[in-house]
Amino acid sequence: MRINIKDGNQVKQVSLVPPTADQKVWIDGRNDDETVVQIADALGWDVAALTSITRNVDRAQLQNLGQVSFISVFVPDADTLRQVHILLAHSVLVTLHNEPVGMLDDIALELAQKADLLQSAHYLLYEILERTADRFLEAMDHYEEAFDVLEEEVLNGHDRTHAVFALRHELHRQRAILADMRRIAARLSRRQFASASTGAPEANIFVDVYDGFYHVMDNIDSLRDNLTGLVDLQLNQRSTRLNEIMKFLTIFSTIFLPLSFITGFLGMNLRSMPELYIPYGQEFTLFLMILLVATMLYVFKRRKWM
Repeated sequence: MRINIKDGNQVKQVSLVPPTADQKVWIDGRNDDETVVQIADALGWDVAALTSITRNVDRAQLQNLGQVSFISVFVPDADTLRQVHILLAHSVLVTLHNEPVGMLDDIALELAQKADLLQSAHYLLYEILERTADRFLEAMDHYEEAFDVLEEEVLNGHDRTHAVFALRHELHRQRAILADMRRIAARLSRRQFASASTGAPEANIFVDVYDGFYHVMDNIDSLRDNLTGLVDLQLNQRSTRLNEIMKFLTIFSTIFLPLSFITGFLGMNLRSMPELYIPYGQEFTLFLMILLVATMLYVFKRRKWM
């Protein structure tokens, strides 16, 4: 468990003790019952309520638990999303997570040079949410690059239907998470937080967080529309290709239709036909028919018609 206390203009790591009135505390630890009980006992919080709510949350949300506000968010980390539970009190902020979160590690490293990051609990919360929005925006860059690759492959005639729908499904999941987190930012932006120095209400910085999540959602909606267009493009390509195949087969059938009629009508049993006296003529004819079928199947395969 990592405990940072801001006392004056310095941030130091100490053991878990109740903070004084002028101290600001950030506690970062694992999301397990033992850690939650230890933190709640040291800070005088409701142990039963905290252990219950931190154990049974699977989506982003904001709840008020009397003296403590509970916030659950998702933070992009590498190629996955890490769920982070946040407990916010007047001068204390607690972050709980099951696996390491790179963004929180970065903030912890910066505290030594930027003590103002911990000027108040709600300002640190703003910093976490603002960087979370930035991480989602960076993730969108990767999704847009993936879309560009899919678009090029579709234009080159490759079937990427499964990949397109997989990306669309992932964007739908991300949008649902962002919608919850945007609602959290909206609720926070309507609250009045006091300045750490004067005690007077500050200009609400959580409006910036709301705008950040809104911007990411707008990018997701645009990319989903582009994916829909890519699906339509692929369907049009399939239709065009099918028309080309039908055109070739129609020409092929038209050429051989009169020939088949003549041979069928006459029976090909004319006395002047030298082929009637060829040894193994039937076997040769069967072999020729099989060879013709195999050749046509090979041509269809090369043209990717089957």
